[in-house]
Amino acid sequence: MFVGGESRSGKHNLEVVGSNPAPATKKATDYSVAFFNARYIAHRPNLEMQLETNHVGDVAEQAVILKALQRNWGVSRPIGNSLPYDLVIDVEGELRKIQVKSAWLDETSGNYLIDCRRTKTNRRKMLRSRYESNDFDFAIVFIPPVNVFYVLPIRDFLAYKSTITFVEKEKRQRKPQSHKFREAWHLLESNELETHD
Repeated sequence: MFVGGESRSGKHNLEVVGSNPAPATKKATDYSVAFFNARYIAHRPNLEMQLETNHVGDVAEQAVILKALQRNWGVSRPIGNSLPYDLVIDVEGELRKIQVKSAWLDETSGNYLIDCRRTKTNRRKMLRSRYESNDFDFAIVFIPPVNVFYVLPIRDFLAYKSTITFVEKEKRQRKPQSHKFREAWHLLESNELETHD
């Protein structure tokens, strides 16, 4: 997946999403993104929100990819956004379809949340719907401020109605059900995709 734009010199710049641009091209790349925003956001009211959402999603995906590579797992990324999963992780020959979520901070409670529904954006509004049991194998939730991951099998993920709460406060004595999935990368190595009790 590439981001393209036109620089001051009139030349086009292409950058692999998630890679670190070379120092010599960083200024041109920044200009390209700004040019893209200024030109198209005015004509598509929801585009600015979608760009921000995509950026957050890209950061979360790159974080999951790094974790998988550190475990010597292979990672593939499907082309386009039409599939219900974001990555495919090869765990010793077993392919796992992964849906990546990035949690946000609920300032009132101090906890982190995700919306566990599928979200699509059209020109007028955001549409949400439930995932199906065969859409992916695992949901991996990334919490950027604390650099923590939660690994949930699909059936556990679908057990939640609309949101999932993640508690990272050390002083809280009672943890939510989601806590058992904290850094549960070993679940991807299981031969059977069963509910984690």
